[in-house]
Amino acid sequence: MALPVAAADGHAPEHPSIARINDCWLEGDHHGDGDLLFANHIAVCAPHVPYLVREERALLARMVRYLIGHGVRQFVDLGSGVPASGHVHEIAHALAPAARVVYVDSDPGVAAEGRELLAGTENAAYLCADIREPEAVFGAAEFQQLIDLREPVAVLMIEMLINFPDSENPRGLVSSYVEPLCPKSYLGLSHFGDHEELDKGLNIFSRMFGQPPAVTLRDREQFAKFFTGLDIVEPGVVPVPLWRPLEDEVGHNPDRAHVHAGLGRKRVMRSVG
Repeated sequence: MALPVAAADGHAPEHPSIARINDCWLEGDHHGDGDLLFANHIAVCAPHVPYLVREERALLARMVRYLIGHGVRQFVDLGSGVPASGHVHEIAHALAPAARVVYVDSDPGVAAEGRELLAGTENAAYLCADIREPEAVFGAAEFQQLIDLREPVAVLMIEMLINFPDSENPRGLVSSYVEPLCPKSYLGLSHFGDHEELDKGLNIFSRMFGQPPAVTLRDREQFAKFFTGLDIVEPGVVPVPLWRPLEDEVGHNPDRAHVHAGLGRKRVMRSVG
């Protein structure tokens, strides 16, 4: 996802991406000056956002470890961003080298960089595709080479659904990815909730720097509806820091983080009679 912002020299606009802005906050080195400028603007207005992005990356690692521990060996990460340090394939392959991972992002630049980072990595591929077109994702050669829908798959949508307003039917989009999966597959999600601090930050950004990124915030109840028809893994839909944290990962007031997460498991259909 590209975001227009004035270049530092005041001339031609650069196009920062959410993926590279997140890379700034994750202390990576896969971003440019325009991305850093935009990241700093956001952090000035909403200083808690970089912390929450880092919490979501830690959540991703915990989810992958949980899934590997429960026998999942196939992962589809939608809206992946840059697959740098600590991303799905690194966590999965450390525990199960044969695990297969497909990353998907619609930004051609991010996808190209992702392919460079994955060069020489077995059982991992980066697909440049619009996730609004699940048939194209499932039909892509990279997907079909690595993912077998007859076996359990974990579909991960971390910090992705905020980019989809209700007018685009995001629940239908989520269902279109879950429906083809076999039983014992999983859906992992996280989502920023509507919160006074974030609303205040967006208003400040608008006054200082112009139109902020277009996002759709949803409260816990709205977010939980994305798991309709799935069995929710304990501890349920909770603030990101409280989803199965390690002892050293629990900071101060984790229950106040206004980003929620959950993991749903596709049910085994039982025969009648």
